[in-house]
Amino acid sequence: MSRSGAIRVRPVSRSRPILYAGVGAALLCNYWVLESLLARRTDIDDSWISDLGARSEVFGWRFELLAVVSGLAIAAFALLLLPRLGTLSPTIRRGVLALFATGVLAALGGVPLSCAEGLEASCSLEYDPFDLIHGAANFLEIVAATLAFGLIGFGLFQLPPRRSAGRATLILGAAWLLLTAFTGVSYLSADVDSVKGLVQRVDQLLFGAWLVLLGLWASRATAPARRPICS
Repeated sequence: MSRSGAIRVRPVSRSRPILYAGVGAALLCNYWVLESLLARRTDIDDSWISDLGARSEVFGWRFELLAVVSGLAIAAFALLLLPRLGTLSPTIRRGVLALFATGVLAALGGVPLSCAEGLEASCSLEYDPFDLIHGAANFLEIVAATLAFGLIGFGLFQLPPRRSAGRATLILGAAWLLLTAFTGVSYLSADVDSVKGLVQRVDQLLFGAWLVLLGLWASRATAPARRPICS
């Protein structure tokens, strides 16, 4: 006797490498956690993360290298997301490309500042080409990351099975942008200036958490559900 049209459902498969890539990118973009081990001077509350890699710092080159590597890791992770999340909708694809740009700009922002504003009272930036490249890259990185959060979040929210992922992305993105804006106020308020470094580091933790979630969501894939079985 033969049977046709039977249904075989394959279980949900997981691609662990892309999840591990998300975790790795998240850890690298929070390289500041090593500052107590690798830096000669630290001030988590009052200094920018970029101060760790300033040219005036003895071991600044270590953090310059970590900044470049972390940016490249984010960009590489975005490329891994393209064939998975990027195929879900044009909006999500554009968001993943914005995440790729975020990584490239973060790597470019690894260009060191002339001195560490938050670590030395006498610091006065020279605004030489390196300082200008660093500042421009940081600004554009914020713009690209904002687009990545928004486009991926709205794109996922428009897909009923992934609305919770879209909602989580939009919430994390709003919190990340709020903290980023808060650090910008440090140039106008002495009170905010005294905690800008701490706020920026929390901001990076939020971004890293999102990268892990993206890796988790992208690792979930369902194989074609129907296949005839004959016997």
